[in-house]
Amino acid sequence: MKNLIRATLILALLITNKNFSQEVEMDSILPVMLDEVIVSTPFGETAEENVIKVTKVDLAKMSAVNTQTMKDVLAETPGLSFISTGPGIYKPNIRGLSSNRVVVFNQNIRYENQQWGDEHGIDIATGGVSSVELIKGPASILYGSDAIGGVLYFNPQKYLIYNGTKGDFSTFYNTNYSGFNSTIGVSTTIDEFSLIARASVVENGDYSGSKRPDGYEGPYESTGMESKDFQLALGYSKGNYSSDFRINFNESTLYVPHGDEEEGHDDHDDGDHDDDHDDDHDDDHDDHEEHEEEESYQDIENFIVSWKNDIKFDNSTFTVTAGFSQNLRKEFGHHDEHGDEHGDDDHDDDHDDDHDDDHDDDHDDHDDHDEHGEEAALDMTLRVTSLDWKYVNEKNDNIELAIGGNFIHQTNENHGEEVLVPNATKNDMGLFMLSHFHFDSSDLMLGVRADMRQIDAIGIEKTYTSMTASAGYKKDLGKSSIFRVNMATGYRAPNLSELFSDGEHHGTGRYEIGSSELSVEKNFQTDISFETSSEKSSLLVDLFYNNINDYIFLNPTGAQTDEFMPVYEYAQSDATILGGEIAYSSKTGIDWLSYYASMEYLRGKKKNDGWLPDIPPVTFKLNLDLDFSEKINYAIDILHKARQDKVATFENSTHSNFLVDVSGQYDLNTSYPGAKAQLFWKVENVFDKYYYDHLSRFKNYGFF
Repeated sequence: MKNLIRATLILALLITNKNFSQEVEMDSILPVMLDEVIVSTPFGETAEENVIKVTKVDLAKMSAVNTQTMKDVLAETPGLSFISTGPGIYKPNIRGLSSNRVVVFNQNIRYENQQWGDEHGIDIATGGVSSVELIKGPASILYGSDAIGGVLYFNPQKYLIYNGTKGDFSTFYNTNYSGFNSTIGVSTTIDEFSLIARASVVENGDYSGSKRPDGYEGPYESTGMESKDFQLALGYSKGNYSSDFRINFNESTLYVPHGDEEEGHDDHDDGDHDDDHDDDHDDDHDDHEEHEEEESYQDIENFIVSWKNDIKFDNSTFTVTAGFSQNLRKEFGHHDEHGDEHGDDDHDDDHDDDHDDDHDDDHDDHDDHDEHGEEAALDMTLRVTSLDWKYVNEKNDNIELAIGGNFIHQTNENHGEEVLVPNATKNDMGLFMLSHFHFDSSDLMLGVRADMRQIDAIGIEKTYTSMTASAGYKKDLGKSSIFRVNMATGYRAPNLSELFSDGEHHGTGRYEIGSSELSVEKNFQTDISFETSSEKSSLLVDLFYNNINDYIFLNPTGAQTDEFMPVYEYAQSDATILGGEIAYSSKTGIDWLSYYASMEYLRGKKKNDGWLPDIPPVTFKLNLDLDFSEKINYAIDILHKARQDKVATFENSTHSNFLVDVSGQYDLNTSYPGAKAQLFWKVENVFDKYYYDHLSRFKNYGFF
């Protein structure tokens, strides 16, 4: 409580400082650029004009040292956090909702990579992304099922708008992982035609820091990762027609740490560890060689093809986007060959009867071995074909209208001995209509959508339908002040894992059992937002209340498998999440010093009692920007997270932590005309504090 009060007082002092009227360069400290067109909403408006509150982060305006991963890029965005397992596996968490409750768009199409699993990351390289747009709250009107938590829209690298050629290369070295993160790209435009080619490579070893409290100095096993990403884009634009064709291939190897997630880590703090904790670590180190033999890892391949076409008429635009993606996921090591260890024979037989014959044929023909000849215990192929279209009638008598729809066909196939989710086919269809009314100093937006999802798996056919609606109001208060209120409903049909899961998830240390009787999640959220900005400073306040009916969650049964893995079943309960964010930026009385401060609070609870999982603690961030000249910049980033003891049944609580990062960036002189070179560095956790991040699964393994 003292830490929370202290952080609140600091933020209040920053907001009321006497330099409020001094001039400030907004683009140097704010991630939200109000003059850029928002792509994730249909009317081609800027963030300031939009009735829906959208946060846009422009990578070109960021310090290069903060663009190594998407987690780094979005780290300062209030209301957004990440559930992570090291540098390779991180999932966006928007106001306490993640996985299939957050829709991700990449390369102009909906991005599907089996994100239902906690141990699956988004696998998107930063090299080919120009900006990221974030919608916090239900966006089912535009994106259908699964968008009850929000949307992350990754805008791909833009084509050159002039005839010519431009290239870039950057590389980072990370001491904690002894790893490199490099990207090289080239873009060119010749009259109507444009081309972009890019390759990115990440190679990280196992995580190791300074000497730990238990005295062990070696690296944490199975925490490294490798990734290769290739992108090609072809653009054409002439007259009223433009075309954008993109190909993306990503290949990753992600090592999965192992450990006892349920024992010895009930209450984490920043360094006050008892003897039992140390003993556990000592035992782990004694078994170091044994663990190496049981190393677990994932081999993942993502392949995406998209083709976006825009046709402009006198007062309207028609857009159609076709896409295809394929995700190949293999897991090696630390798997049991048998599908059922908890004794639920009936459930397992259902899988066997409908799956084994076809499965054996597929398994014989499928390449399910790694480079060392080891057989993949889990081998899945997910293919998605999509078609999106929308017609936007531009402002006519102060009214804009957008109608659109989408169709998604998805198939999941298994080729390995272990089956977590069955072979299945899924179809999504949806239609929406959104209207925007412009008045003298206010705007009104109304929308409605109809959706249907069909799932066919292990002889069970499920059909889910839903109607969703939204209403938003924006009022210009003068002097660059804006008030918004948005109300929206959302829905999410159960995913394959929740319906049919029956197996060990080694990335999370649980045996999970699905239920085919789960019903649709539905939510209603109210957002209230106020922002004011000028040439001097900026203030943003967001408040929200989210009511979720039939929230799906994992419930511990108290049983264990023969390998002592805890068994969890999917269940449902009504839930509520409420909270908000406040952010403020300003220039100080010192010419070279400006700052950006934010605070966020979330509270998530099930109706029948019990806290929701993966709720971030109260978080305070302060970023000091030191611009000594046009060529020299330093930054000091301060992060304070409060204690989080309001946790779900299978979660560990965490104590508060206070971290400081320092970074620098220098523009170097070059002898080549038109060339620009930069040197950048960053020291994280300057004071070497031992801590557990609440949304990092490293805490479950006792990894600092």
